[in-house]
Amino acid sequence: MKRTSHPTSGGKMQQKTFAAQRTRTLILGLSTLTLTSTLSAAQAQTRYSGPQAVVYIGDNWCSGGYCGYSVWAAFDSAMTQALQSSGYVRPVRKSEGANLVMKAGINDVTGGGGVCLPIVGCLSAKVVKASLEVDDAASGTVIWQDTCEGASTGYSSWGYGWSSVNFSSDESKAAADCAGKLVQKLTGSAALKAYLTVAPGAPLGTAAPVQVAQSTPAPPTTPAANSALSDQQALSVVQLLGGALQALSFDDVNALFTSDPLNPVNVKAINAAASADTLAAAARMKFSAMPGEDAGVYRLVGLTYTLPDGSEHFAQLAVSNPGSLNTRSGPRIVYLSAFNPLRSGTPALDALSKNVETLLSDVRKALNLP
Repeated sequence: MKRTSHPTSGGKMQQKTFAAQRTRTLILGLSTLTLTSTLSAAQAQTRYSGPQAVVYIGDNWCSGGYCGYSVWAAFDSAMTQALQSSGYVRPVRKSEGANLVMKAGINDVTGGGGVCLPIVGCLSAKVVKASLEVDDAASGTVIWQDTCEGASTGYSSWGYGWSSVNFSSDESKAAADCAGKLVQKLTGSAALKAYLTVAPGAPLGTAAPVQVAQSTPAPPTTPAANSALSDQQALSVVQLLGGALQALSFDDVNALFTSDPLNPVNVKAINAAASADTLAAAARMKFSAMPGEDAGVYRLVGLTYTLPDGSEHFAQLAVSNPGSLNTRSGPRIVYLSAFNPLRSGTPALDALSKNVETLLSDVRKALNLP
C-alpha cells in the first residue's frame, strides 16, 4: 500500500513562523538600509572646520515658552549636540568668552494620533513647536530669530549623527527634530557669519585671523531707480566706508551715505580734535563686510568691525541705488536723520539708521573724538 504523507499542523505553524521571520527580516533590512543611507548622506557632508562662534546656553536659557520636564531636557540636549556637530558653533555653559547668547522655549506639544503603515502597523506621533532667539552678547541686540516644528517620526533624518544621544519618548524625539531644524537654519544664516571669530579647538579668546574682505571693483553701470543691487556693488560701498574710517576721511564717510538734510558726522569738530595718535589708533581698526539679503529697494550687508582695543562689533547696513531712498548718483549706504519723516514712519529704516549711528558712535568713542 502506498503511503501518502500529509502535512501536520506543526508543519503549517513552522511555515507561518518562517514566513513571519522572512517578513520581519525584510522589514528590518529595509529599515537598516534606510537608516544607513540617511547616516551615510549625513556623514558624506563636509564638516565645517573654520572659525567658530561661541554661544552661551546657560542652565536657565529657556525663555518665552514651556521649560519643564523631559521635553525641554531633550530640546536642550539636542540643541547642544547639533551645535557642536555643526562645527560652526561652540556652545558653552558660562557667559565668559561668549559672543552670542541663546534664548528659546517650547511653544506647543501636540499629538496623540498615529501614522499607520502596511505590515509595520501604527506608530504614535508627537509634534513639538519651539522658538529660538540669538542675541549679541555685548549689546543685547537680537541678531536672529526663528521657529521650528518637529515630529517624532523625523528626528533622525537631519544633519549630523545622533550616535551619542538617545531619545526614547515621542515628545523627546519631536523636540530633537525641532532643535535640529533650528540649528540647520542658524548655521546657514548670514547673521552668524559675523560672529565666526574664534579659532576652532583653541581656548576661548583665541581669535581667528580676521581679514578685510577684498573685492574687484564692480563694472560701471547705470542702474534704474530702485533697481536691485548685486552683492559685489553693495559690498564695495561698505568696504569703502571701512577704509574711510581707518583713514579718518570723514568727508568721504558722509559722501557714502544717501542724501539727507543732516549728515551723520560732524566733520569740522572731528577734524579739529584729531591728532597723530588718533590716526594711528584708527589705522588699527579692522572692517570685514559680508553679503546679506536683497530687500527690494536696498540690499543688506553685514559689517564686522574691530576697534583699536580689540573688541568686535557687528552692524547690519543697507545699500541703495538711486531712487526714493537715495537721491544721489551711484549706490549709497542708507541713512536718514531722526528728523526725516520717512525714517520715523518706517521701522526698518529707523533701525538701519540707528545701526549707522551706533557704528559711528563706537568709532568716535574708541578714538576719543566728539
